[in-house]
Amino acid sequence: MKRHPFSLMYVCILSLLLGGQYVTGQTPSPQAYIPEKNQPILTMDKIRPGMTGYGLSVFHGTEIEPFAVEVISANYGIAPGVGTIWVRCPDDRMQLNGVVQGMSGSPIYLWPTDLPEAERIPGKNGLLIGAFAFGYGRTKDCFVGVKPIELMRDTAKRAQTESLKEIKQSAKAGNPQSAKQMIQTLTALATMQNLPESQIKLLGAYEQLADGPKTSQDQTQQASLITPQQHSMDTSTVKQSMLSPMAITAAPAGFTELIAPLFEPLGIHPVDAPAGATNGNLPAWVKPDELKLMPGSSLSVPLAWGDTDMAATGTVTDVLTDGTILGFGHAMSNDGKQGIGTINLPVGTGFIHLVMPSNDISFKLGGSARITGTMIRDENSAVIAVPEHHYNSATVTVTVKQYQQETKSFTYQVARDPQYTPLLSGILPIVSLNAISGAPQYNTVYLKSRITFENGQSLDIQRIIPGGAPMEMLVAMLPPISLMANNAFESIPLKSMDVEVMVEPTLKIGSIIKASLDQTEIAPGSELGINFTVLPFAKPQQKFRTTLAIPTNTPDGDYQLLIVGSRTYAAMMLGSRPHRTQATNTDQLFEALRMINEGVDDRVYVLMQTKEKGLAVGQNELPQLPSSRVALITNPTSTTATPYAQWIEKSIDAGLVIRTNVMFTVGIRSNLAEEGSEAN
Repeated sequence: MKRHPFSLMYVCILSLLLGGQYVTGQTPSPQAYIPEKNQPILTMDKIRPGMTGYGLSVFHGTEIEPFAVEVISANYGIAPGVGTIWVRCPDDRMQLNGVVQGMSGSPIYLWPTDLPEAERIPGKNGLLIGAFAFGYGRTKDCFVGVKPIELMRDTAKRAQTESLKEIKQSAKAGNPQSAKQMIQTLTALATMQNLPESQIKLLGAYEQLADGPKTSQDQTQQASLITPQQHSMDTSTVKQSMLSPMAITAAPAGFTELIAPLFEPLGIHPVDAPAGATNGNLPAWVKPDELKLMPGSSLSVPLAWGDTDMAATGTVTDVLTDGTILGFGHAMSNDGKQGIGTINLPVGTGFIHLVMPSNDISFKLGGSARITGTMIRDENSAVIAVPEHHYNSATVTVTVKQYQQETKSFTYQVARDPQYTPLLSGILPIVSLNAISGAPQYNTVYLKSRITFENGQSLDIQRIIPGGAPMEMLVAMLPPISLMANNAFESIPLKSMDVEVMVEPTLKIGSIIKASLDQTEIAPGSELGINFTVLPFAKPQQKFRTTLAIPTNTPDGDYQLLIVGSRTYAAMMLGSRPHRTQATNTDQLFEALRMINEGVDDRVYVLMQTKEKGLAVGQNELPQLPSSRVALITNPTSTTATPYAQWIEKSIDAGLVIRTNVMFTVGIRSNLAEEGSEAN
């Protein structure tokens, strides 16, 4: 049985009617649980140490089970409903597991002090006090902080009056700061993974775009090659956050730990799952038609579905008489602390394979069953959902041509959100590549992707990745999607992404081991002969020869001549032409992304920087202007004109990714032309 059978069919039909926007309408889900009356509650001012009761949660499968609790203390705070209730969980499962990620939102009930002992039945007759919300790992006992239900219901009121109105009026705007934070984290991870310096400089260019518009004076100050900032991960303390676990199937070894810093600011803890544990099919023992979102049930937040299931897991705390669903007891995003206000993500029923005990912090390994509604509010007290379909999604198709395997295609839907969509879209090609088996030990991944945005623009990205490093694939795909959705101008969400991943069982990488020039001094108007030898991985040397035409108007002097690979060439162009990483509207932003991603990875470039300056007005380059005109246009009052370095260049198809560089000094001497004339 395919996951989300009803919802996915309904979404696809409406997508045809609505031009590809996967909006599923606003009718309540037929699976919605609507209580006749709200659950009775016990307010904070009536809670005392020593009171006992129970919580409700799913520990395995879909069955809601009680677990015992007893009040240790209550901090009433400075306002009604603001504070914390501390409970101890003496249940054997809780003593073994401690605080569990995925139990966030589990409703906590206390029995009234005058309730007869015979009526104190686990799972019955309690008054709701709030939600399992936070705690500490690495402890010898299980103590849990409970978020008061008063505060959660207050959040629900705001959601109905504010969030639904915002969702119906317009799409959620992006946040430029979130794109910059993601790129900075990606830069730190790329540095830790020892990615080539050219990749770090590429991320530096993306970060400049995330910074927004700058004046021409700012650009001129940055006209040298981009120097990557040094980032470091703080590992001095162990931070225990009640993040929402999200199982990832077919991840390469160590991948979930690698991407954790990207997901944690969004409240997600990515965890490894065995192959097939969270694929597009439900376990046979899960009966989706019988599941409803009700207090204690698994609350799933599907972020990607179809041929996989990537869903954040939490628990339902309360369901009101209008069908409003309260859960988590804390924010989902922003590291589970503050939230982002209005949000638009699908929610649904779910199931739990098991609770994975850990000395650090335990977590639920589970998945989603069926989409039944939409999360509309994300605050530090709760997430709020309604049993109606408002969410949107984007289509991601991945075709994998793996060595000695049949071509395999995967189709996914990704929840459309400025923060979550880029990350999910970026990791889906990686897990698709590993879905059947890993790549050979020595391999090269050819990545081709067409990223289409909601405004109709499409960005083509092609990469050749020797060794198939997952981090290089992330660097290629994450920043463009994030920047289009999160910028200072207009949020342009992803509409679809078509990816082809092909694997060859060899390393298409080489080093320049020898190079020479026919002469080190040459007259203007002549051709300079260049020779270089490349040593490929595990193959014989390859010799190349080319020529570089020296313009007749080149002034006398000494010039640097470089022989570099494609990625170094791209980084140099970005560093010497800062106008390419500036934008004042979304069209210019898209053009900047296109320029950053042009070029072919398996070419070698021969370059010589001239002394003449080109001029860029905005992003438009004017390379042939006389120097007097350049000086006139780039006066101190100009805000759009930027001078840039010009290069004489030529490219050669090497068929390899070259990661070494060679530099020569070439003397341009006009008197050599005169001597040649005299000799003739």
